[in-house]
Amino acid sequence: GAGAGAATGGKDAAAALAEDLMMQGLMLSDARAIALELKAEAAALAKKRAKERQQAASGKAASLPPLDIEVHRHSVDLRCGRHFVKVGHAPYAKLALLHRRAMPAEGAPEAEAEAAAVEAPAWWSTEGSPGGAEIEAEVAGARLSAQASEATPDPRAAFHQRLFALLLRYKTLRGHGFHAAIAPAVWRVLTSRLGVGFEAFASPLNCYLPTFGSGFSDVDGAFGSSGSFFRLKPAQLASGSCACNPPFVHAILDAAAARVEELLAAAAAADAPLSFAFIMPGWKETRAHASLSASPFLRRAVLVAAADHGFCDGASHQRADPLRASPYDTVVFVLQTERGSRKWPADGRFEAELRAAFAASVPLSSATERQERKRKTPRREPKA
Repeated sequence: GAGAGAATGGKDAAAALAEDLMMQGLMLSDARAIALELKAEAAALAKKRAKERQQAASGKAASLPPLDIEVHRHSVDLRCGRHFVKVGHAPYAKLALLHRRAMPAEGAPEAEAEAAAVEAPAWWSTEGSPGGAEIEAEVAGARLSAQASEATPDPRAAFHQRLFALLLRYKTLRGHGFHAAIAPAVWRVLTSRLGVGFEAFASPLNCYLPTFGSGFSDVDGAFGSSGSFFRLKPAQLASGSCACNPPFVHAILDAAAARVEELLAAAAAADAPLSFAFIMPGWKETRAHASLSASPFLRRAVLVAAADHGFCDGASHQRADPLRASPYDTVVFVLQTERGSRKWPADGRFEAELRAAFAASVPLSSATERQERKRKTPRREPKA
């Protein structure tokens, strides 16, 4: 689609995938064959899903198994037929709050929402609120028990259906594990020092702020997503402070850097304050790194060695150890218009605090060992 083309710099998605496969050691002919095969399979599945959407839009009842929900000590499990997903209590509470904020008409009754939000901050962070998380899980369990024993309708039915669709989408694409997020300590520096109020690349699962862009507006929109960063109108990003942490894919990094430069040029022409904290691997071979390093809007570049920082795992919503070691050096480019640099100075104090925050995000050795053991253990899902 148009979003995919923009995200790959106008390059065909199959060609971009073939290049990535070649970088991993495949021969050109094999890489192209695999990419074309996946493209054809994706097109067939897209056609099938389009037909199902038309059926749903026509008002015909969808022939789907019922959605079963179980609240356990550490997770909320959702199953529809043979499809199973799970989410931890704290991420469940965060997603419930995001859903209430974005879709108030579908949320739980107001009194219940207020009770469940006890101890939760005005905007939810990836650190979460233990008290609020446990209350959310307890309320969900009580409602499900009442529904089973009294045939009472579940006021969270719409939320649970949207939650299942969201979790299944990212699980199917394995995207929840590949797009790591910067850790809460780093976010605190970006919000306090640079006034960051929007995430250009995130998902409801790994967002720190309630305002963010993401790849799938159809399932993410009910949790506050503004849609693809590449499809946002210039007026939506005419001023303000943003964090831009794209997936670590060359074509997406290059396209994101080009879009940031365009937005900054427009804001500078309008004498508006605009700031971007662009986070990417220290890959000097990319166009993104070259263009941002030479940008007239560059105020500071902070290079952090791989051993000196970590990230939040993209699948932290279902894992006990949220942090994982970074496999690459990371560079943070701070790009600002003149008014943006005066409003949010990226000075030496900012850099010192940023480095300390990244250092605090290194996972413990015990957590790294557990992750390695789990990686080597075959995955097994509960039987239906």
